[in-house]
Amino acid sequence: MTTPQQPEPPAPTYGPYGRLNPYGGGGSGPVVPPQAPPPPVRGKRRRTTAVIAAVVALLLASGGVAWYALGGDEGSRGTDDAKASPGPTASGAATPSAGPSGPPAPDAADAARYNAGRAPGEASVLWVRKNDIDVTTLTGDVFGPWLVGDTLVTAMYRTVTAHSVVDGTVKWRMMLDTEICRASHDASADGKIVLARKDRLHADVDECRRLQAIDLRSGRSSWQRKIVKEGNFDFGTNFSLAISGGTVTAGRDQYSTGYRLSDGKQLFGRWEKSECQPYAYAGGPKLVAAVSCTKDVNKPQEEIHEVDPATGKSRWKYRLPVGYRVDHVLSVRPLVVSADNRAQGTHGMVVLNEDGTKRASLKGPGFYAEGCDDDTVQRGNLQRCQVVADDTTVYIAIEGAPEGKGNEIAAFDLDTGTIVRRIKGLDGRRSWPLRMEGGSLVVRRAALLDEPGSLATVAPGATEPVETLRLPHVTGRLESRFHDSPALYVDGRYILVQQLVLGANDDEEMKRETLLAFGK
Repeated sequence: MTTPQQPEPPAPTYGPYGRLNPYGGGGSGPVVPPQAPPPPVRGKRRRTTAVIAAVVALLLASGGVAWYALGGDEGSRGTDDAKASPGPTASGAATPSAGPSGPPAPDAADAARYNAGRAPGEASVLWVRKNDIDVTTLTGDVFGPWLVGDTLVTAMYRTVTAHSVVDGTVKWRMMLDTEICRASHDASADGKIVLARKDRLHADVDECRRLQAIDLRSGRSSWQRKIVKEGNFDFGTNFSLAISGGTVTAGRDQYSTGYRLSDGKQLFGRWEKSECQPYAYAGGPKLVAAVSCTKDVNKPQEEIHEVDPATGKSRWKYRLPVGYRVDHVLSVRPLVVSADNRAQGTHGMVVLNEDGTKRASLKGPGFYAEGCDDDTVQRGNLQRCQVVADDTTVYIAIEGAPEGKGNEIAAFDLDTGTIVRRIKGLDGRRSWPLRMEGGSLVVRRAALLDEPGSLATVAPGATEPVETLRLPHVTGRLESRFHDSPALYVDGRYILVQQLVLGANDDEEMKRETLLAFGK
C-alpha cells in the first residue's frame, strides 16, 4: 500500500455549502413466468391519515439524524455461521416459480385516460404500473431500479419484479421468504445484484444478515448465505452493499466482509492488526471504502481508500481533516467525495486522482439540492446522490437561487474545483442532472403540484437548457408524487420509479402508482 503525502490541513475557507471547506480553496436470459404477489392479508392493520403524516414527517426528519463511526475493541474473529447455499431452497426463496399471476401487463385504461387529456406537443404516457404487492408493514421501501437491457428491476418487501421498459409488462417475479433490508446500489457488469434480507420473517431490524445474489436477466438466484460475524461487537445492520468486479462487500460499523459474486465464497474480512476499519463502500469501476480511524467520537478521523476487490487490501489512502466524515461518494471514476463535520456544521468536496493524490477541492456557494442532503451512510448507501460526471466536469444540483426561483446546476471543473458554468433552472422547480448523452447533459425538471415536469438537454458550454420532452399537464399531480424519486431515460423513454409505497389503508396502498413511463 502506498500513502500519498498529505499536506497540513489548510486554513478554513468557504466551500460548496456556503460554509467552511475542509479541503481549502478560495472563495466564492430466459423469461420466467410471473408469480403472484403474496395473498393480501386484510384486516392486519388500518392506517390512518394521521399515522401516515407522522411517518412522512419522520422520514423527512431522518436526513438530519446524527451518525458517527464507533470506536471499540476488535473482538474475536467470527466464524461463518452459514455456508453459501447455491440454487433453490425448500422455501422457494432462491428461485422464481410459475403460479397464479398478478396483472402481467399494466392497465391500458390508465394511460389512455391521461393521453386523452394531453395537449399538442406534450409527451405520451406510455404505461403506468400500480402497486400489486400487499405490504404488511406501515410502508414499503422500493429498492433499485436496476436496468439490464430492456428490463427494469425493482425490489420491495419480499418481492423482486422485472418489467419491460417497452410496455411495462412483468417479465418475471421472485418471491422471498423474508423481508428485504438492503440492496446493492448498482448491478454487476453481467447483470447481478445482491440483497440483504431478514434472518426470519418479521424479525427485528437487527436480524438482517442473509445475503442473496440475483441474476436480473433470468430472475434466478445463484446463492445465498449469512453475513459472517467478524467480532464480538459486530452488531451492524446498516449494511453497505457494493459491487465491484467480481466482489460484493457488506460494510457496517467497525466491520466489513467481501464475498465472491459468482458463488458467495468469503474473500476477506475485517482488517487485521489495524486501528482503521472500512465501514461503507462505493462500487462500480473501482471499489472505494470509507474508513474510520476514530479513537475519540468527538474527534472523528476518517480516510478514503481504494480497495482491491479480490483481497480487500488497500491500494492507497487519503486522510480527511480531523472532524470530517464521508457522507457521499458522488462519483467513483472520476473519484469525487463529499465529507461533513457535524460539530462545526461544515462540508466540503474533494476530487482524487487515480493514485489517491488530491486533484482539486470543489469550491462554490450554496447547498446541495434534494437528493444529496440526506445521511445515506446511515442507510448503507454512499451513492444515492444524483450527480453526473465525465472526465473533466462534475454536475451537481445546488441551492442558492433567489426566493421563488428554482435551483441551479453547477458544472465544476475537476482540475481547478471552480464552477465554470451555472445551468439555469425553472421558477419554483427542482432540477437535477440525469445523464450524459452525446456530449450534452440531460436535465430532469420536476413537477410542481399540477404543473408538469420535463426533460431538457444542455449543450457543451451552454447554460440554457433546451426542453426536449414536455410531460402532460394532466399528469402533473401524479408526477409530483414521484418527487425526488429515481428516474431513468432509456431509448427515448423517461421512466419514474417510486421509492416509497404507502397508503391510509390496504386499498389505497394497492392503488399507488409505482412506475410511470413517458415518451414521444
